[in-house]
Amino acid sequence: MYTVLARKYRPQSFAEVCGQKEIIEVLKRSIQLKKIAHAYIFAGPRGTGKTTIARIFAKCLNCVEGPIQNPCNKCDNCIEITNSSSLDVLEIDGASNRGIDEIRNIRENVNLLPSKSRFKIYIIDEVHMLTTEAFNALLKTLEEPPPYIKFFFATTAPEKIPPTIISRCQRFNLKPLKIEDVKNKILEICEKEKIEIEEKAIEEIYDFCEGSLRDAISLLEQISIFSDQKIKYEDVIYLLGLPEEKNIEMLLENILNKDYIKSLENLHKLISQGKDPVLILEGMVKKIKDIIISKIDIEKLKIDTPLARSFDNLKIEKVFEGIEYIVDYKGKLRREREPLLLTEILILKLIQLWGGEKIEEIKEDKGVEEKVEVKGKENKIEEIEEKSETIFDFKQEREPEEKQKDEEQQEQSKREYKELKWEEILKQVKIFKPTLEAALREGKLEKIEGENIYILFESKYSFHKSMVEKPSNKIKIEKIIFDFTGKNYKIIPVLKENTQAIFENPDVKKIIEFFNGEIIQMEE
Repeated sequence: MYTVLARKYRPQSFAEVCGQKEIIEVLKRSIQLKKIAHAYIFAGPRGTGKTTIARIFAKCLNCVEGPIQNPCNKCDNCIEITNSSSLDVLEIDGASNRGIDEIRNIRENVNLLPSKSRFKIYIIDEVHMLTTEAFNALLKTLEEPPPYIKFFFATTAPEKIPPTIISRCQRFNLKPLKIEDVKNKILEICEKEKIEIEEKAIEEIYDFCEGSLRDAISLLEQISIFSDQKIKYEDVIYLLGLPEEKNIEMLLENILNKDYIKSLENLHKLISQGKDPVLILEGMVKKIKDIIISKIDIEKLKIDTPLARSFDNLKIEKVFEGIEYIVDYKGKLRREREPLLLTEILILKLIQLWGGEKIEEIKEDKGVEEKVEVKGKENKIEEIEEKSETIFDFKQEREPEEKQKDEEQQEQSKREYKELKWEEILKQVKIFKPTLEAALREGKLEKIEGENIYILFESKYSFHKSMVEKPSNKIKIEKIIFDFTGKNYKIIPVLKENTQAIFENPDVKKIIEFFNGEIIQMEE
């Protein structure tokens, strides 16, 4: 019968445990000195050896030759514990046996002597899942257990365990495994299973599994079947749906070059290939981290690429701030119903942070048209831009009366803005949907006319406008405003005015089509 690799190569003695050397030494020392506590907590991320160490510790205590630092793995007790069939070592899943009734059964059975072993041991996995009542029922037993009773608790969330329980246990914190430990274990398994694997593929498996050896071995088995026992780096990338390194570099380069359109095109291309937005963000962080480490670690090979040189022009504080943005948005993506839009907003923020300008560098010229360099192999493409103060106005020169009228409107808008408590409204929108609040902030509360609230968006924020005017979002915003003001205001998102010449410009049309937007002109 076939046995999966994760079970086949599960450690059966402390010597086989990968990493966690300090914890192993303390446990072996406690056996040697015969100072064995009645309860232990093994806490740490998944796949780091919590339950495995608990099971080996149980074998050390109940081995016929024990208590012993290295179980024989040949006696009936050791074999039964290995096969999870021992009557004296009971493994309980805390997630599915979390109620008070299950713990009461334990309390009733602790008075029964072990059937044939030295100790009666309860291994409770994911113990943090127990209910408050169950923990309270367990507390008395932990305070004064019979001398032959031992409790081994495993958890990925020790902060959820009541302090009263933790204070009655010896606690060991397991850490994610280092890449050297995982690499050596995978190479050992590959040698025994006659699997060929590239070193870069192992590194990618380690990064994906985040220090979990069990996940790494399971993934190794899956990829080995896919690649017919010859694992290449490309196989790992393909099977995991990871974005290729060159595509991540291209995305970052376009962000640093302040090219919003190309950055979004890169993103949409990756999404169309089935890449998870979360994995795209992880790839961005990994690439930036590699560049930073290569610059500060003298033992590492320096990364000298156009991308690395572009990051040289940024202050390190800006780089770290950008990484914080990416990590923050990565956490939001799993909860958000529109992850693509959230990722687009992130890219905009990174361009604003790292690019120095809002979207594109605007340069003054005598005419309406300007030339903007677009990096290519040999050619430069001329694109049309307008000066920031004329691109959205019908009239480039205003009469004094019009200027005075604008100033009066601005003062009135400020008063209305204050009365509307717009910042408080935005906070409530954020609670409803963070991405909606982020899109709404890109607009400006332009004016209030009767029951109409005009939100003005720059033309480059057309997709933010489209999100705000989505019926379900618009209704929610209006409901929040009603709760604050008691008035039935209507939200009217509009794009900032533009000249007819700009409307007809093919490059502008391309941008509007790309964002699936439209241009709405506000009446004076």
